Amino acid sequence: MASPQTAEATTGTVMQSFSWIFYQRPARGLKTSEKIDYQNCVKANCGANFTAAGIPESLSLDRILQNETASPCSISDLLNYLRFIEHSPEHLEFYLWHEDYTKRFDALSAEEKARSPTWTFTKGGIPASGYGSAVSTLRSDSTGSRGSSFDDKDNLSTYNSKKPSLVSEEFSSQPFRAEISRIIARYIAPGGARELNISSRDREATMQALSYTTHPSAVMNLKVDCDNYLRHQSHPNFIRWVIANCTSPRMNFAYSLGSGLLILAILVSLFLTLSSAPRAWRLFGALLWGIGMIILVCAWKGICLVLMAMGHRRLLEPWEIKCDDIEDDQSMATSSFDDILPDSWDDAPWAQRDKKKAWLSKVFGETVPVEDGHVRWLQDVILLQSAGLAILGTIPFIAIFMTVPKGHLI
Repeated sequence: MASPQTAEATTGTVMQSFSWIFYQRPARGLKTSEKIDYQNCVKANCGANFTAAGIPESLSLDRILQNETASPCSISDLLNYLRFIEHSPEHLEFYLWHEDYTKRFDALSAEEKARSPTWTFTKGGIPASGYGSAVSTLRSDSTGSRGSSFDDKDNLSTYNSKKPSLVSEEFSSQPFRAEISRIIARYIAPGGARELNISSRDREATMQALSYTTHPSAVMNLKVDCDNYLRHQSHPNFIRWVIANCTSPRMNFAYSLGSGLLILAILVSLFLTLSSAPRAWRLFGALLWGIGMIILVCAWKGICLVLMAMGHRRLLEPWEIKCDDIEDDQSMATSSFDDILPDSWDDAPWAQRDKKKAWLSKVFGETVPVEDGHVRWLQDVILLQSAGLAILGTIPFIAIFMTVPKGHLI
């Protein structure tokens, strides 16, 4: 007799598999107004709006951030997804920066750390005792930064505030002060090149904290926000995106092929029904109908049967294809902290190149293997579920045409 733990695990696996039946690849280019307001959603306890049901632990956000997954589900793939699909790479960038910044800050000497004490957020935003007087600006000409992995080119004039009449020596000598100034201008200040999707209250609290200290705890609230955004919105959509193994042109081609087979199945079945041919011949029309149904269902989920049969391969996205005639080809392959997001993604070099391609070149483009075994497993689950749905959709077709008497008209 199976133990309760084994039965529970088996039930969880079955439910997890069935959760992908109505899976569909997310839309490209989510607008800000269409994204989940996860902060209000968490407060309202409406977790169902951003559920990650069906995503195995092996493809969790933590494993991706720890670089324990393979293509097309690696951390670089997630960054490219946020950049080219959701158009919001700033949350992952800030998260990774904070992780790196914390390590560099912890490596400082005790004397340097003492200049930037730990910050504790309170309801009133009042710092704990022992802090110096508040400073209302973070100077861009500070010499306190060391070892920054950023080479930011943002114009710091986007951060407007009243300059204090006197900036204490203690403030200007805080470690990484210049780097923090660049981070404020890029991610925190309104209108920054990579402005985070945060509330005005969190923004003000963080700005006040950074006016006292450069300790990593001063921006911990923003890191938590970025983690929530990634975990509850971007990560589930990312997993559903990478499971699909074909691009939009290939999906449209599959839709056309599947629809054509359904029309052919109806015509063949009508011909055989109206003729004096034996009833068994009508199963040929049912076969065409079943194949057409599975192709349509798989296309709806972004799965190409041919690519699956080739050994779990996937088509490269337009920005993944390298080309010698594009100067910024390297920036297309991987997102950089210093990349400036374009105003219109249709003007990107890779988009212009993709527009010039012939339709057949887009449909039958370059393919690469799906390296992550857990992604391949999910593709197999979706394929089996699609086959099951196709069989269920074929049963009414068979029932209709097999029960109709011979027409003897042809």
